[in-house]
Amino acid sequence: MNFKEKISIFYTDLTTTEKRICTNILKNPKIITEHSIVEAGNLCNTSKSAMLRFAKKLEYSGYSEFKYAINEYYSSQKDYPKKINDNTLASQIILNFKKTVDQLANLNLDDKLKELSELIDKYQYVKALGIGNSSFCANQLVYSLYSYDKFFDAVTDDVQFSYLKNCLNENYLLIIFSVSGSPTTYLELLKEAKKKNAYVVLITMNNETQLAKYSNMTFYLPSTISYLQDKKILKQFDNRTTLHFFSEVISYYYGFYIENKKA
Repeated sequence: MNFKEKISIFYTDLTTTEKRICTNILKNPKIITEHSIVEAGNLCNTSKSAMLRFAKKLEYSGYSEFKYAINEYYSSQKDYPKKINDNTLASQIILNFKKTVDQLANLNLDDKLKELSELIDKYQYVKALGIGNSSFCANQLVYSLYSYDKFFDAVTDDVQFSYLKNCLNENYLLIIFSVSGSPTTYLELLKEAKKKNAYVVLITMNNETQLAKYSNMTFYLPSTISYLQDKKILKQFDNRTTLHFFSEVISYYYGFYIENKKA
């Protein structure tokens, strides 16, 4: 996963200071590629420790790996931010989302989506999981499947997670929506699910998440990478828009599955 993909995935976890660091780097990658961590901190008007925290927030082991990743990305892509005209802002935003949807359309997901539809129909207990803004995606799938007389629950907070973990068995299907695939949020639950033979479907943008090894099926979706920024701070698109869209794709597949089953 490249530097910009990591930013798009972990953006919502960044502090205001880290977002400013990010903006400075995107405007001038040489801050990192040509300077030590102390010098980079000074150029970003922050500290060495803040720079290190930022690198680790993006799941780099340290500043050296972070510096290497930025150098590798820009040397291969030559993708420096371009100044955009305010009059074209709407089209730029729409085109960024369109690019993501086009990438999603080019993925070969047909067989997996058909299999997921069959699983949703087959399992006695189906739960759609999402925390924070991702909870809207989980709820969207629940609401969408009402149209096909499929009723199940969304699990969207820590208290529900705790009770769910105690209830798991081989009759449970868990469908998890998570941009970052955060182990802090889901790892213990997935370990318990694996232990009790529950079936886990993970939908994420993070193709490096350790949750994948505890999942029976994983969908890696493209992340929406923003090139829009002002003088002070990066404006990053919310990847949950793609998760929300994908929940609708799942519901359509389920609808077609039920129609074919009745035919």
